[in-house]
Amino acid sequence: MEFLLAILLPISIWVFKFFGIPFWVAGIFLIPLIFLKKNPYWGKALAIIALVLGGASLLLRTPDFVYFYPVMVNAVLFSVFVSSLFRPQTIVEKIARLRDPRFSDLEIPYAKKVTLAWSLFFAINGSVAFITVLIEDKFYWSIYNGAISYGLMGLMFAGELYCRKRYIKSA
Repeated sequence: MEFLLAILLPISIWVFKFFGIPFWVAGIFLIPLIFLKKNPYWGKALAIIALVLGGASLLLRTPDFVYFYPVMVNAVLFSVFVSSLFRPQTIVEKIARLRDPRFSDLEIPYAKKVTLAWSLFFAINGSVAFITVLIEDKFYWSIYNGAISYGLMGLMFAGELYCRKRYIKSA
């Protein structure tokens, strides 16, 4: 459901424009995210951000707050990944150990590199999302945050899976 809402938000620009609905109404899309607190790492922070941004857009009748949601998501994910670099286990290592109990100590340096790579990705992706907020024509915001960023994230994930298989095979 979270993925569906994240896609609906950028697409709603075009639907709302077609029907003559003001875009600040899109704040409604962020409100249900407060119920999606499944992930203990960043779910609660994103839920609070969604509530504040969605509520502010609805109350003040301006879309400006809605546009910042992708920026804030990237900022939270960046914070989670970077902060895990200073803990005994990185977020990537925790996820890997949940999926594969045979995760070895030899793979820890690789998990740190992947965590660093994802941190860099979220920093760059969030920066581009922020730039799209500043651009007056929201076509670019909609295209980047509704399609391109998801494609880049998919490529990053696929590239990491490919590299992991090669790394584990050579280790």
